[in-house]
Amino acid sequence: MPEYIPIIGMEVHVELKTASKMFCSCKNDPDEMEPNKNICEICTAQPGTLPVPNKQAIAWTVKIGKALGCSIRELSKFDRKHYFYPDLPKGYQISQYDEPIAAHGNIRLDFILEDNIRDIANIGITRAHLEEDTAKLLHDATGSTLVDFNRAGTPLVEIVTDPDFMSAQEAKLYCQELRTLFRALEVSDADMEKGHMRCEANISVQEAGKFEIVDGVVKPLGDYTLNAKVELKNLNSFKAVERGILYEITRQTALLEKGESWIQQTRGWNEDKGETVLQRVKENAADYRYFPDPDIPPFHPLTLAGDMFLPELPQATRTRFHEEYGLSYADAKFLSEDKHWAQFTEHTMSELFEWLHVLPEVKGESDDIIEQKRNQIARLASGWLTSKLAGVLNEKQMNITEVTCTPENVAELIALIYTGRVNATNAQKILLIMIGLGVDKDPTHIMEEKGWGQVSDEGQLSKVVDRILVDNPDQVAQFKSGKDTVIKFLIGMCMRATEGSADPEVIEKILREKLSKQ
Repeated sequence: MPEYIPIIGMEVHVELKTASKMFCSCKNDPDEMEPNKNICEICTAQPGTLPVPNKQAIAWTVKIGKALGCSIRELSKFDRKHYFYPDLPKGYQISQYDEPIAAHGNIRLDFILEDNIRDIANIGITRAHLEEDTAKLLHDATGSTLVDFNRAGTPLVEIVTDPDFMSAQEAKLYCQELRTLFRALEVSDADMEKGHMRCEANISVQEAGKFEIVDGVVKPLGDYTLNAKVELKNLNSFKAVERGILYEITRQTALLEKGESWIQQTRGWNEDKGETVLQRVKENAADYRYFPDPDIPPFHPLTLAGDMFLPELPQATRTRFHEEYGLSYADAKFLSEDKHWAQFTEHTMSELFEWLHVLPEVKGESDDIIEQKRNQIARLASGWLTSKLAGVLNEKQMNITEVTCTPENVAELIALIYTGRVNATNAQKILLIMIGLGVDKDPTHIMEEKGWGQVSDEGQLSKVVDRILVDNPDQVAQFKSGKDTVIKFLIGMCMRATEGSADPEVIEKILREKLSKQ
C-alpha cells in the first residue's frame, strides 16, 4: 500500500443552452462577441427588479439529475450566496444550498481503453443544483479590467461529486463522460474552450489507512487530523484536468514528506508553467451567508419538468453496440458519443444484420457459423464507419448530419465489399461519390455505371497477368531468385492495369501459378 493516498472530488459547471437567461428574458448567448449586448435591468441588478426563474432550465436540471441516477427533490428552492466580486453585480449569486434539485446519484467509469489503478470506478454524485452564471472579466493591455455582462445570468448547473476519485485519469474520464452526456441530452454544447463547461477539482493527499469515506464524507480514524483540501481552478481542458491534479498530488505529497502542512486554499492551474499557483484562502459555507431568496418561492421540480423522456444514454449505447453488434469497445465508444453518429450506426448495422440472415448461403447454417459471419461483417462495418466514412467527413469538414447518402446506402456498400462484388479501392471511390452527390443514389447503381465491379474471372485476369510479367522482367527475375516480397509490386501493377477492379486474391493466385512454371 502506498504511504499517501489522494482524495479527489470534482465540481463541474455546465451552461445550459436555453433560449433565455436564468432569471430574465434576455437572449442566452454567452458567446456573443459584442460586449453588454444581451443585458437588462435584471441581469445587471438594477434596484427594484425581480427575478423570474426559467422553467426550461429547471426541467433540464431534472433531466441531468435523472441521467446521473439522482433522486429529484420533491420541493426545492433558490438561495442567495453572498460574495463580492466585480463580475457579480448583485453582490450575491442566486444559487441553491441545502435543497438542490437533484442529489445522491452515481456514474460508473470503465477503464477498458485507458490505464488506471482500477478497472471500474463508481463515482457518487453528491448533488446537482441550478444557479446563475457570473459576468465575464476582460483584462486589457493597459492593466485595466472590463466587465462584459452578456454571460451574467446564464443558467448554470453545478454537479458536485463525492471524494471518490483515486487518480487524475479517473477525473479526466469523468469530465469526458459528462460532456458526452450533456450533448446527448441536448442541454449544452459543453465546449470547454468556450467556457460552456468548467471543471474544478478538490484534492487532499492523506496518509494511507488513517481515514475512511462514509456517505461521501472523508472521516479521520482515531486522533488523525485530515490534511486540508485544495480547490483547483482554471482547468479549461481535459488535459489540464489530468495535469493539474497530478501536479497538485505531487506537490502535496512532497510537503507531507518534509513534515509540512497547508491551509484550505484555492489554487489556479497555469498551463504555460505547468504548475498550480495560490489564488486565495478558501471561504467556507458560513462565509457565503446563505439564506433563502425571498423573491423566489419554493418550487416542485418534477411538476415543472412534466413528462420527460430520457433517451438511451451514451454509456448504455456503447455497451449495446459492443455486445449486440460485436463492435470493438473503441469503435463502439467513438460511434456512440454523438447521437447522430449513434443513429446512423444503428440503422447501418441493423440493415446489415437483416441482410445477412436472408442470404441463401446462411440459411440452415449452425449458430456458430452465423455468429462468425456476424463478427466478420461487424469488423468490416465498424472499420468503414470509423475510418473511411469518418475520415472523409473530417477531410471535407462535414458533419454526419450533412451526409445525403442513407445508412442503408452505406450498409449496401459494405455488403458489396463483403460479398466480393467490389474491392476496397473502388468502394472508397463509390463512397466519395455517394457523399458528394447531393442526392440519394445507391452504391450498386454507381458501381455498374462506372464499371467498378470486382473482376474475379481467371480467364480474363490471366491475360492481364501475362502482360505484366512481360513488361517487368527484372521483377520476375528477382522473384525467381527468392525475393518473395516482389509479388506485392506485381499485384499492384495488375491492379493498376485493371483500374482497381481486379480481385487481388485471384491476381496473386494466378501470378504465383505462372511464376512457378517459368
